[in-house]
Amino acid sequence: MDTDWGHAVVIDPRQLDALRAEGARLARLARRRTRAAVLAFAAAAAAAVAAAGTTARIATLDRRLAGARAEARRARTEAERAALALTALARSHNDILAATEQAPSVGTRSWGRRFTVTKYLPRSPKYGRFNHGITATLTKADPAARIVAVDPKLIPYGSWVWIEGLGWFRAEDCGAAIKGFRLDVLTPTEEEAMAFGKQDRFAIVVPPANA
Repeated sequence: MDTDWGHAVVIDPRQLDALRAEGARLARLARRRTRAAVLAFAAAAAAAVAAAGTTARIATLDRRLAGARAEARRARTEAERAALALTALARSHNDILAATEQAPSVGTRSWGRRFTVTKYLPRSPKYGRFNHGITATLTKADPAARIVAVDPKLIPYGSWVWIEGLGWFRAEDCGAAIKGFRLDVLTPTEEEAMAFGKQDRFAIVVPPANA
């Protein structure tokens, strides 16, 4: 076999061992760096997940806080409405007590309940062609006389009727639409009647002594 050794390189075995050692060291360093990079990436991913979870928790807390605030506003509104209702009820109760103290000859036959209350006019064609300014008891339909139209089958003519918020009236008139627990207060102007409309009011009825 023809062997040409003219270009051969002679390597010292000690240098070869050193190169092998350096290669092994570089391989170990590369593995350590790879592990460090993987750990760093994992830590960054965990931090991102934690941040996302924190953001979600903050958003959830914000929604709950907004809901609590809205519920508090609703509760405050309901409390204010309840306070107004209780105040109105107390005022109404006081008015009723004052009315019974001022009632003409309140006795065991007097009674009270809620009525539907409206207002009507003297001499108005809207209340029939026979509305000539005279009441059913043949008295003048004068609003200053504080007259109320009633159902005479329920409230006798001549009864005193106290209407919550309006005061005392005398039952001196009736009407085709005034049946049952209805009261119609004589008033001077159509504007006042229209503005009052139809309302529920508590009323006290004091029948005349001869009823």
